[in-house]
Amino acid sequence: MSTDYFENLLKKPSLFIDEKTLDINFIPDNLPHREKELTILSQLFLSLITYPNSISRKVLITGKTGIGKTATVKLFGKMLVKASNKREIQIDYVHINCRKERTNYKVLIKIIHSLNKSFPKRGYSPQDLLEVLTEYLNTHDLHLLIVLDELSYLIQNGGDLIYSLTRINDDMLNAKQRISIIGIVRDISCINNLDVSTMSTLQRNILKFENYTKKQIFDIMKYRAGISIKENAYSDEILEMIAKIVFKVGDIRYGLNLLWKASKYAESRNLKYLNSECIRFGNQDLMSFSTQDAIKYLSIQKLIFLLSIIKNLKKSENSEISISEILNLYKILCENLGLNPRSYSQLWNYLNEFEKEDIISLNIKSEAIKGRKAFIEIQDIPLVNFESIINTTLKSKGINL
Repeated sequence: MSTDYFENLLKKPSLFIDEKTLDINFIPDNLPHREKELTILSQLFLSLITYPNSISRKVLITGKTGIGKTATVKLFGKMLVKASNKREIQIDYVHINCRKERTNYKVLIKIIHSLNKSFPKRGYSPQDLLEVLTEYLNTHDLHLLIVLDELSYLIQNGGDLIYSLTRINDDMLNAKQRISIIGIVRDISCINNLDVSTMSTLQRNILKFENYTKKQIFDIMKYRAGISIKENAYSDEILEMIAKIVFKVGDIRYGLNLLWKASKYAESRNLKYLNSECIRFGNQDLMSFSTQDAIKYLSIQKLIFLLSIIKNLKKSENSEISISEILNLYKILCENLGLNPRSYSQLWNYLNEFEKEDIISLNIKSEAIKGRKAFIEIQDIPLVNFESIINTTLKSKGINL
């Protein structure tokens, strides 16, 4: 048998029309059931085209993870730039993930690099970078739409940059308005940590994305299947099966990955169409993208603590464990890596963060004389797969266990 694996695979018929359209970063030209939100955004930002640089728009988008907020805003950004170019109006768009770029400096450098890739990454203060940005926009007669995705992570660091961006022209009389902002958050209460004036500015235009219904999820999966997989390779029944799973998970990206993985499984078995077993196989070891994103950006200390939880749960006969059961292994792992273990109160903060990210569940139980006690549970993710992902993430950060 030939060992030229690529040649062997290329000779096989594929179930895909275009595999990349199932990638979570692919933004299609059509987003079923987000037409209303695109219409509202277009109405809010129309003045950027009708009265260029005369007004600055600030919009706050809120809603749960995996319901199309980021995809909708990215598609809107493309639409805005296209409409402005058609009328020879200079509008640009930059999308910043604040979970990844958590500091004012990193956000500003990312913004400036979207406009000028040769700009140096070192040697400037945040205030210097704001001045560089303002000068660039004025020199090029450019209006910039800045999207701050996962805005809560930037707010956690004080929110100074948000204030500066919303007030960038306050010290100039009749200055042209060069910057508009869209902030994306899961929980709108995070803006309560901003100063009153900034909070007031962001609260003027709030667009809430509602969760998809099961029928809407089916429609979305049918549209994506139609542009990615050959027509006779799937059925409505298979898409309904996927829609039920996605409705429970609550994350469309999970469904796209499930459809891709099930199709790959079918190809590996030389099947001409997807059946229910392909879906079961694809679903058995997937993890929601919100959880994957959360893990990717955790610090080494948080990853070590989370790994301690998982290892202890694997050894335990119970479905949940207390924090005291984790501490011994956590301290051993820290000692082996030359790390200083965090305090009990800090570890408790970590647990609360993990729960907010839907990584774990915390159950508070009363224990008579001993009072209340917290128990940790991981419900939907196979522990073996979870441990493997954390080990891989630690390796990417230079930690080998």
